[in-house]
Amino acid sequence: MAKGGIAKRKDFDVIIVGGGPGGLAVGCLLAKEGIKSAIIEKAPALGGRFRAVNFHGCRVDSTVKFHASQFGSAEATFCYKLFNHLGLPLKNKTVPWTMSLVTKDKPGKVEYFAMDPKLGAENFFEFFAFASGVQMAPESKKEIKRIAALTEDMSEEECRKVVNVSFADWVNKNVEDPITQAILNGMAPIVGAPIKDINFGMVANSLGTFNRMGSIHIWYPKPGPLEDAIIAPLARYYQEHGGKVITNRRVRSINIENRRATGVVAQDDNNCNLIEEYSSPVVICAIPIFEAVARNVIRKEFLRKDWAEAIRKCGELAGHDLSGFVLLREEVIPEKGYGWIHIFDNDYGLPTYMGDLALGSYTDARVPPGKQLVCAMIPGSLDATNFGLTAPMEKVREAFRRWKEGVEKGFPGFTKAIEYEGMNLQLCFTRYAYAVVPVEIDFQPPNLKGLYFAGDSIRSVSTQMSDKCFQIAFPVCESIMDYLG
Repeated sequence: MAKGGIAKRKDFDVIIVGGGPGGLAVGCLLAKEGIKSAIIEKAPALGGRFRAVNFHGCRVDSTVKFHASQFGSAEATFCYKLFNHLGLPLKNKTVPWTMSLVTKDKPGKVEYFAMDPKLGAENFFEFFAFASGVQMAPESKKEIKRIAALTEDMSEEECRKVVNVSFADWVNKNVEDPITQAILNGMAPIVGAPIKDINFGMVANSLGTFNRMGSIHIWYPKPGPLEDAIIAPLARYYQEHGGKVITNRRVRSINIENRRATGVVAQDDNNCNLIEEYSSPVVICAIPIFEAVARNVIRKEFLRKDWAEAIRKCGELAGHDLSGFVLLREEVIPEKGYGWIHIFDNDYGLPTYMGDLALGSYTDARVPPGKQLVCAMIPGSLDATNFGLTAPMEKVREAFRRWKEGVEKGFPGFTKAIEYEGMNLQLCFTRYAYAVVPVEIDFQPPNLKGLYFAGDSIRSVSTQMSDKCFQIAFPVCESIMDYLG
């Protein structure tokens, strides 16, 4: 034992804090380059939000949010790029991406909007007009085409330059047509914040992504769930190439001396009296950045003031997504022709976003014969269902109830067929919290050496969500290789 009761442990070239998809992706890339690293994970196993859970005979993803990073073809995703780079096989399947509308005045009817891959971002505008009952005049359609073309030509770097511009301010200055303004305002629910609070950089990046993706499908790895298809092969690769996995260890602090990372101090969650210190010239923080600052894993005085303030604000705005699981006694929703369904309700003349629906067959949930599993994803950052970090259960139950009510409108008999139901809260941040933060939080903090960030809680303009874990891993690895020489 070293001074102060801290046990000195093995030295590594790199220490990775957090064994979710972001930390594991960076670890695999470093292992391929022969870098000796260790992943320190607080849970008993790797995976983070990609872990699977058992639900009444079904093995399901703890969250089904992975879909949101995977619009378009599998080959266009960074997950595919990572697996290909490592020489790992990645099988996948595609399902239709479906925009839908349910209303009280048309019970038992689901109205579907046909997504055209040739239109890109114009699809969103057209859908919100459809959902709102707005008839677009030729002038409005011309404006929509102009905005779609503008965002398509903007690079990610150009989007970063306008993260300090409010989307509402940009619309007021650049769009005169009131119908187009109304449609743009109607996009706010699916972004997750009021239009006045959303930065234009994030919106432009999102629309540009849809313009460029060239396909209106969602892909999913097979066989699922994600823990089996994504985490398991990456974990095997990492350890077979020299990576060390240390579980049941909660990192208490990242050591920084003379503005350089020097290692971490961790606590054994099974024996809280056991404190360990690991030395390393490089530390990668792959847990949510605002969680790391709030718990003093990274002391905010080490960060530049604008970064510290942006991270603090994101922590305040971050909430939880609600994943709901409903096991039906029989098939109520036709399996054929349905992919990932966005549920909207226009009872009030405007499209009210109620959440998403996916069938268990989409996620390979291994549903018992004769039954049907329906998965829900309800964004917690919407004004109507803002769960916050404390997530009061009454708000959670109310959001789940409204979602079930919306599904019942489109598929009568859904409620009566319910055998079991359950809710699972998952932390969410990037797309929603960072939508309103006018500072780009990149993978390397200014004025600190040897400290890097990974995972999907950084780079505010991107809305790729889970795929961001794999996207960020590449430049992080490249930068570390340069740093280590």
